Amino acid sequence: MTEMKHDKYMVCTRCYTFNQESYILDAMKGFVLQQTTFPVVSVVVDDASTDKTAEVIRGFVYDNFDLEDKSIAYERETDYAQIIFARHKSNLNCYFAILFLKENHHRKKSKLPYLKEWMDRAKYIAICEGDDFWTDPLKLQKQVDFLESHPDHSLCFHAVNSLHPNGQTKLSSRYKADLEECPIEDFFKIGGAFAPTCSMLYVNGKLEPTPSFRKKVKVGDSPMILTLFLRGRVGFLRDVMGCYRVNAIGSWSLRQKQLSYKQIVDKFWGTLAYWNEINRYTNGKYSKCIRKRKFHTLLSLAKSLCTLIRNKIVAQKK
Repeated sequence: MTEMKHDKYMVCTRCYTFNQESYILDAMKGFVLQQTTFPVVSVVVDDASTDKTAEVIRGFVYDNFDLEDKSIAYERETDYAQIIFARHKSNLNCYFAILFLKENHHRKKSKLPYLKEWMDRAKYIAICEGDDFWTDPLKLQKQVDFLESHPDHSLCFHAVNSLHPNGQTKLSSRYKADLEECPIEDFFKIGGAFAPTCSMLYVNGKLEPTPSFRKKVKVGDSPMILTLFLRGRVGFLRDVMGCYRVNAIGSWSLRQKQLSYKQIVDKFWGTLAYWNEINRYTNGKYSKCIRKRKFHTLLSLAKSLCTLIRNKIVAQKK
């Protein structure tokens, strides 16, 4: 592969973190672990954490990255963040861009515009939230090699281990073997859990323009995965190359278990609107699959309400 300049990356990794001081170090070590024949920039965005997350990030960067090479490294301050950019001292294909946001952006506004200067220079985008981490040093190399040899694909994902709070791990693999093309019907059966977030590598630009159904939901992987299915083929690698923390502190999945009655009901109606818009957008092509997803949404509503009632009863007994 032709050598690339340091201001052009094959992969840009997006990592958001908030109050994950116990986890973020594993995520950053996973980025540095990668052995590639091409430059990779990992953009770590600390969403104004109130614990020691920012301190952990700074310590790791100062200890492991070359901040003296001013032809590459810099520290600057903007109206929205303090930014550090540098290359790793020994892994010369590894670059970090660290953004310490000055105010928390949760549910307020998108953080994506802040990543534009690095994402726009990358051919592929990887995602790894601050509570997850990569375990295989060849993860990105394997996925890039797959997508480079399959130009009609938009997404490649892989098997992971699920790490539970009690320390136990469980294999999470969508298929038993490598699959060159995953059926879109499998996505409709599973929804956003189809591909673990930390396992995805997708072709930059495939998510734009934004389809109408993506505007119906504020968070979640489901609209992103479906968009990539509709704009290319999706491949799967059976190699276990990452780890997903189940119910980690500050995670989306844990927050879903803490919703109020109104939030649960609002989520239900919003999800129905989302699936209805997908049906309209795809001209009813997957209407049978969508009907099943809507039934699943109803079951999820019932389960969430039962959990809420049970938790209130337990709280009252205490």
